[in-house]
Amino acid sequence: MRLVSIRQKASLIIFIIAVVAAFMVAIGWQSMRISEASLSEFEAQTLPEISTALTLAESVAQLAAAAPYTAGSARPFQLQAESERLNRRIQELRGVADNLNNRDFRQQIAGRLDGFEATLTELVALVREELYIREDSLAQQFAIRQLMQQNLADETVSQQQLLTWLLQLIEAPGEVAQSMAQTFALAQASPQVADIADNLLQAQARLNAIEQRKNYLLISLRAKSEQLSAQVSEFVGTLQRQVSRQRADVAQVVATGQVWLVGIALFLILGLTRLYRSSRRMTRDLEAVTHDMKELSLGQVDSRRPQVKRNDEIGTLADAFEVFRRDAIRRLEVSAELGEQKRLLETIFDNMNDGLSVFSEQGQLIAWNKGYEALFDLSSSQLYRGMPISAVQQLITQRSHKNLNLENQQVEMDEINASRHQRSQSFERHFASGKVIEFRSKPMPEGGFVTLYTDLTERKSVESQLRQAQKMEVLGQLTGGVAHDFNNLLAAIMGNLQMLSDSSPQTDDQRRYVERALAVAEKSSSLVHRLLAFSRRQQLFPEATHIDDLIEGMLDLVEYSVGNHILVSVDLNCPDEHCLIDPSQLENALLNLSLNSAAAMERGGALSFSTKRTTLPESDTAAVRIKVEDSGHGISEEVLARIFEPFFTTKPVGKGSGLGLSMIYGFVKQSGGEIRVTSQQGEWTKVCLFLPILTQPLTPRKLSKWDNLPTLTVPHEALVWLVEDDPSVCQVIAEQLQQLGCIVQTFDQAEQVLNAFAGPFLPDVLVSDVNLAGELNGVALAHQLQEFDTWGGQILLMSGLPRSELRQHYDLRDSDVLLPKPFTINELEKVFQFE
Repeated sequence: MRLVSIRQKASLIIFIIAVVAAFMVAIGWQSMRISEASLSEFEAQTLPEISTALTLAESVAQLAAAAPYTAGSARPFQLQAESERLNRRIQELRGVADNLNNRDFRQQIAGRLDGFEATLTELVALVREELYIREDSLAQQFAIRQLMQQNLADETVSQQQLLTWLLQLIEAPGEVAQSMAQTFALAQASPQVADIADNLLQAQARLNAIEQRKNYLLISLRAKSEQLSAQVSEFVGTLQRQVSRQRADVAQVVATGQVWLVGIALFLILGLTRLYRSSRRMTRDLEAVTHDMKELSLGQVDSRRPQVKRNDEIGTLADAFEVFRRDAIRRLEVSAELGEQKRLLETIFDNMNDGLSVFSEQGQLIAWNKGYEALFDLSSSQLYRGMPISAVQQLITQRSHKNLNLENQQVEMDEINASRHQRSQSFERHFASGKVIEFRSKPMPEGGFVTLYTDLTERKSVESQLRQAQKMEVLGQLTGGVAHDFNNLLAAIMGNLQMLSDSSPQTDDQRRYVERALAVAEKSSSLVHRLLAFSRRQQLFPEATHIDDLIEGMLDLVEYSVGNHILVSVDLNCPDEHCLIDPSQLENALLNLSLNSAAAMERGGALSFSTKRTTLPESDTAAVRIKVEDSGHGISEEVLARIFEPFFTTKPVGKGSGLGLSMIYGFVKQSGGEIRVTSQQGEWTKVCLFLPILTQPLTPRKLSKWDNLPTLTVPHEALVWLVEDDPSVCQVIAEQLQQLGCIVQTFDQAEQVLNAFAGPFLPDVLVSDVNLAGELNGVALAHQLQEFDTWGGQILLMSGLPRSELRQHYDLRDSDVLLPKPFTINELEKVFQFE
């Protein structure tokens, strides 16, 4: 099924709506354009005409109203001003009339304005004439007054009255004109007076005519103004009718546009409804997807695919939601892991024992942790961001020190600082106090470098102890191997000497030589035991031992051994503690330490023994500390590092074997304890033995070498098969067994014994060494023979190694019978009990 894109759907709907809207806009625009054109035409033609006509009518009315003011002018200058103002207004009216678009109306208005202007011109002329006549009358008044003063006495009453009436005629011409005419008819006036009177009467008559004409002209002006206003009104009415017709046309266009707009609006409503439904469905589906994705973003990882069935991008989004959900779950898991790692790194950064500092490319301090402050004994106020490296190094180098590389060569800090930005650097700073700090710097890709500071003081001490322990372990393995081989030699030597001492006849010298050789062999056996003690392979006989009682019991021996010039004292503080140890070995160890102390105090001194309940070093195991302290000349650091090495001694050649402290070291280690030796050269030496306390007391039981020997019940003339790969040892043991009355057959490999078991004669006892030359050892041979149901003989194993080591390396069982080597014929006689 073809995928229909939401974008295509939306684009199509939007395109249709846009086309309809554009069509609608075009119709509206066309309607508005027509309306605008009509209105523009109306404004361009009608409104200016109406405004001009109305302005013209108003101006003519104002001009007609101003005419009486002009007619009533009392001074020539006033008349002149009014005349000029009227002329300007007439010109303005002509300018207004010229702006009319209607030519006929403009010509009619121009004719009326010409008549109006002529009437006003005539009116101004009459008013000017009237003013001139009045000025002449005023001159006559002055002449009449002079005549009245000059001829006052001679004049007759009628003459005098005539002059008075002439003055009244000048002042109030309308009231005395008629009576003065009658008076002139009755009286006889002088020629001068008569002339004045005639002029005044003519002037009065002219003034009356002018007044009448003025009134006529004013009435004419009002009539012409009204006619002009009527004509303007008719013209405006015509224009209004045109406006009405124009409005009707515009209304029709607008109505047509409205019909189209309503139709288009209905179409748009249908399109928008369709778009709304599509958008609503799309929004609902999007909301479903968004809701599930929001829940997923909030950690609701159990979200499932929304129920959306669409053939568009939303459907594709819904299809991809499951993939997104799995990816989001993985991202959440990764974010959680990263957050946990961030918190872990922050915790490590704040709580790590090592110091850490970060410097920028410009050599400024930008970050450090609390371990850095603690390592160099700095306070937080002494460091700040942006601190130069020179100032920081000045703070951490206030104490005496030296900088060494891994080859213990001196390094220069200037060279280190210069190369830290390019490559990794590592060196150690050794302080005079013994503190050692390792510097490990690594450049950062963005510039600058990071330095990690590690306190190696304890590590260096542990490494030194480890090297010492490894050296002691190697020496122990070496001495253990030598002792084992030496045991075989001593077994052959002592066996032959004992057989020689039992043979007869012997001279006195031969007997003395044999006894001397046996004594040396016994000392050699003691030396072997010391070697085995150092290698922790000697046979111990541990028992519950009260340490304080043991020390008190051997004080007399110690005082006798060290001499009267040394003061021996004790401080015992463990009255209830017992340790599971071999007491004889502890006595030998304490006696050996006493003799060493006495050798260090040739001119006398003090030797003290003290006990205290404590714990093993670097452990929580309860222990008894036995401290042996002397006031001798002490031990140097070089010697102190080698005191436990076998055969190492500071005594002259022949004065010491160098096995005393090594034997003590092996005994303590084999007993599960620790030994610490400290000394101040020229002042004192302290040796501390730490032995574990026995938590469950055992019943004290004194064991001896004889009590630990096994026993075998054998018949007389028993057949013994002896398996030994050392010919000399094999020959000695065979002769000793024969001397005891046994029939002996020897083998040097376990494989020969297995082959011999196919024969008719089987042994009563099988005596085998553990270490054999073939592929099978003696323990494996014994275990194979024990599985033979047809043979009921006994098996005796021999070895110079302790049972614990045989159990660990050779799978020795507790039921296996073991005879320690070397042994004498007397001890062998104790083992074989004949019926």
